[in-house]
Amino acid sequence: MNSRSPAGIVAGVDGSPQAAAAAEWAAQEAERRGCSLHLVHAVNTGTVTLSPRTSEAVTDLILQNAQDVLDEALGKLAAAHSGLHLTGDVVPREAAMAILTAAEHGELAVVGTRGHGGFASLLLGSVSLRVCAHSSCPTVVVRHGSATGEYILVAIRDERDGEALRFGLREAAGSGLPVRAVHVWSPVVADVTHAAPMIDELGEESRLHEQLLHRTCDPVCEDFPDIPVRLEHLAGATAATLVDTSHQAALLVIARHPPAPHFGLRLGTAVHAVLHHAHCPVAVVPI
Repeated sequence: MNSRSPAGIVAGVDGSPQAAAAAEWAAQEAERRGCSLHLVHAVNTGTVTLSPRTSEAVTDLILQNAQDVLDEALGKLAAAHSGLHLTGDVVPREAAMAILTAAEHGELAVVGTRGHGGFASLLLGSVSLRVCAHSSCPTVVVRHGSATGEYILVAIRDERDGEALRFGLREAAGSGLPVRAVHVWSPVVADVTHAAPMIDELGEESRLHEQLLHRTCDPVCEDFPDIPVRLEHLAGATAATLVDTSHQAALLVIARHPPAPHFGLRLGTAVHAVLHHAHCPVAVVPI
């Protein structure tokens, strides 16, 4: 068993339909990138509390069952992607930590929305959230039944998000899709219906956001001259706008910013919202 994968893509599997969808997405992505795919099936054997002899037998059975699940996943992917370099490990530890460790030197981590052991009513499981929050490489959360979209959607919050756009452009280069880069902002002016000066202020605010979008995107787009990129700055609620725009997207790319001191969330509210409600796979890119 290797705790770390070779450089490439790492995907978590556990026999659930959600994990199977994530593994298939990861396999297609690995083919596009020309890199390897490493599957991780984590099982927590530390909760067995029977007698030592019985405990050892139960642990062996758990590990064997886990190996069977992994072998089945590897077999299905090998049959569908014959040229892909596939490896896999059963890791006896908590799932999020197993995936994070395996992806430490990887290009990309891929997980499903939730797997076995979670609550069926949850839109996104704790393992997926933890991997997105702590992974040192970009993480893609794949929804079961995600359909092919018309463009790569990239959320631009501020000038630090050039790396998220670069990730989206690379995805576009591999998929042949255009990129739609969207900056969503909330007007400072609360009511523009009763005062002309406020309308002028709103117009100036809009121009400032347009300038921010171009300052962030133009230098990155120059490195990808063959990829069509549409820049948009939209006034409204960030999370709701991104979720609505994701209806026709093949992938939504959003940056994970460092948490604010003391009370900052590891994942911002917009990232949380799109992970739970987006209509396409979501890539979280650490900045």
